[in-house]
Amino acid sequence: MKKAPWPYLAAIALFALLLVAPFGPLLTLRFVPGSPDSVTPMALDKALEALQVQSGRYPLWQPWTFSGMPTVEAFSYLSGLYLPNLLFGFLHLDPIYIQLLHLVFAGMGGFVLARQLGLGSIPAFLSGSAFMLNPYMTAMLVYGHGSQLMTAAYMPWVLWAAIRLAERGSLADAGLLALMLGLQLQRAHVQIAWYTWMLAVLLLVMMILVEKREGVSKIKSGGLAIAALALGVAIALQVYLPALGYLPFSARSGAGDAAEAYRYATMWSMHPLELLTYLMPGAFGFGGITYWGFMPFTDFPHYAGLVVLGFAIAGIIAGRKKPMVLFLFAMTALALLLSFGNFFSPVYDLFYHFAPKFSSFRVPSMVLIVVALCLALLSGYGLQAWLDRPLAESSPVLKWGGLIIGVAAVLFLTFEGGLEQLLRAAFPPVQIDNYDLVTMVGNLRWTLWSGSLFVLIVVAAATAGLLWIAARGMIGARSAAIVLVALSCADLVWIDHRVVSPDDHSLRASPLVERASLDRALEGDEITRFLASRPGAFRIYPVGRLFTENKFSLAGIESVGGYHAAKLGLYQELLARTDNLANLDVLRMLNVGYVLSPSPISNPALKPVFAGKLNLLSGEIPVAVYELAGAIPRAWFAPWAIAAQSDDEAIAAVMAGRCSGGGVTVTGARWQGVKRFSPGTVLSMQRSAESIAMRVRAEGDALLVLSEVFYPERWRLTVDGYEQPTLKIDGLIRGVVVPPGEHEVRFVYDRSRFETGRTVSLVATLLSFGLIAAGIVTVRTSSKTIKPSGKP
Repeated sequence: MKKAPWPYLAAIALFALLLVAPFGPLLTLRFVPGSPDSVTPMALDKALEALQVQSGRYPLWQPWTFSGMPTVEAFSYLSGLYLPNLLFGFLHLDPIYIQLLHLVFAGMGGFVLARQLGLGSIPAFLSGSAFMLNPYMTAMLVYGHGSQLMTAAYMPWVLWAAIRLAERGSLADAGLLALMLGLQLQRAHVQIAWYTWMLAVLLLVMMILVEKREGVSKIKSGGLAIAALALGVAIALQVYLPALGYLPFSARSGAGDAAEAYRYATMWSMHPLELLTYLMPGAFGFGGITYWGFMPFTDFPHYAGLVVLGFAIAGIIAGRKKPMVLFLFAMTALALLLSFGNFFSPVYDLFYHFAPKFSSFRVPSMVLIVVALCLALLSGYGLQAWLDRPLAESSPVLKWGGLIIGVAAVLFLTFEGGLEQLLRAAFPPVQIDNYDLVTMVGNLRWTLWSGSLFVLIVVAAATAGLLWIAARGMIGARSAAIVLVALSCADLVWIDHRVVSPDDHSLRASPLVERASLDRALEGDEITRFLASRPGAFRIYPVGRLFTENKFSLAGIESVGGYHAAKLGLYQELLARTDNLANLDVLRMLNVGYVLSPSPISNPALKPVFAGKLNLLSGEIPVAVYELAGAIPRAWFAPWAIAAQSDDEAIAAVMAGRCSGGGVTVTGARWQGVKRFSPGTVLSMQRSAESIAMRVRAEGDALLVLSEVFYPERWRLTVDGYEQPTLKIDGLIRGVVVPPGEHEVRFVYDRSRFETGRTVSLVATLLSFGLIAAGIVTVRTSSKTIKPSGKP
């Protein structure tokens, strides 16, 4: 008998309706997320979209930030490789709506998974809403981490498909699992996907190898599970095949000082004391200047919801003999231990040193998304257990629960003054010179703490009272459950609303900005128009807070700065060594022609040539443009070269000015000391994003230097059609020795890994759909061949 679709349709409608309260400002599209993580990548994405239209190919290299870096390999500009975006693009959906749809998708995933686990519609809705409305998901959306949100939305669906495969062992379920895994991987937040695989693989092992099921072959189910996992990886290979080749060259490769890498990886560790925020969202402030916890830049609490947490505990107790409940409880405990990072390191260190690729991740607290999902499902188990048992059995629990709540309320009211003094003494000092503001922060921290405790008592009392009324038969169990779910949703929606739209007294800036302001910030202005009109190939050096600005890419202006977390490792080392390129000789080496500064600069090497307004999200700011004297062209012939034993030695020589007069250093040169070269001339140069072709003439053996980032893994060099090795010049850029005469020198970006991955992804996607279709046909065919029982 087919399941009635209306509970699922009703759930979708209710999940969508629940988003109106916290995300109302976004639904009108008048406001958009305005955090740096949201805004900064936008300009580069728009520039890459234009490049794709112009070239007719998916762009794999962008020249506008950090002197050039990969796109797909560095996990940027991946939207066009996410299969559902084909549909979203056809419908012309705004990116905000796409993310909100994924939130609904996350809620439906929790609902469908809970139903698969045998829960009723009301407990399943509690699970789905608890996962969808978790403040972590909300913060991902409004603070510019859409890939995290959309990757996390697949977590319950992957577990749903894994359970179906383990229980039935069908081709269709293997195809579904492969598709869910592959689409999640295509969203390319590897850390969230890694946690999903941790859950899915352990769940498959438990269900296939440990549990006994009639009529289901362990060998068949295990084989299909392995095939589904492999297909899932293959579906996303267009992203991961290039990225794996780039990883050793990335700033996130984990190479370098081991202690520093560990410190960086564990910076956002969850202190065990902050688990209190699961009950009291204001226990450690509520983000921004009020936050007094142990993680930097935290603007939301890890709040589970009082109803959710209470029923999750009840679910663990009631279902302590059920394998799935034990599994969810174990995964919750494991995720909590991993989130502690360097605050409690035995479990985290075990994963850091031995789990594949785990050491490449940072933000240990990100694993708390696993806790959010497990608690959501356990809360459904708890509500289902309460509905399944005679309500009178809960009377003793409610009696003692009410007594505890009453005692807590009395103690709070009695010792409120002493508690306030104790907490104020524990608050860390605020690093602000304004006494009034410091006092205001202290008062707000206490208000948040006491307010959270008050809400805890009130909601707990309301929950206990409602359960008691139901136990006394004054209200039906189903009606009571609906009210409890509504109370849970209201509790979480209120917290989400405070994350999205902080009030005027919160001392927190809103993460949203008007779309009109963002559009103005991305438009051309006096500065970008001036720079775009300058002839020749050059780069700019934005000073200070302008350094991370990606806007210049929209005007085709190449910058030595920008914003991206996975830049080339050698470039990251250069930035660290030079204090963000604060050295004129390094800037000359990078073909910097102009320096931009919001404040005056007095230096004889910098000639002011223009002053105007630069449009940013914060408004128009005055910027002065300086021309850098002695700037080196994009390509030139070096008269001599010094052999360097390391990149550090080469960069030190540039910084010290030892390479003035056009000389360079060569890392790993075949000669010792200084070598002289013949002069040469660059006759012509044609450049595109992924190719550079030059006609050059040399009087003898000459050293051609190109001020482009050294990345021979992808950039292939040929001289007159014959491949040549690329020399590393000045620790960062490229060079090649050309023989006497006239020659064609070409650097072409190698797309082979991407194209191979794209082909494999297409084939794997078709295979997954083929498995689903074959499974459906097989089931229908077998059902038709079964004769009905009874008399002929």
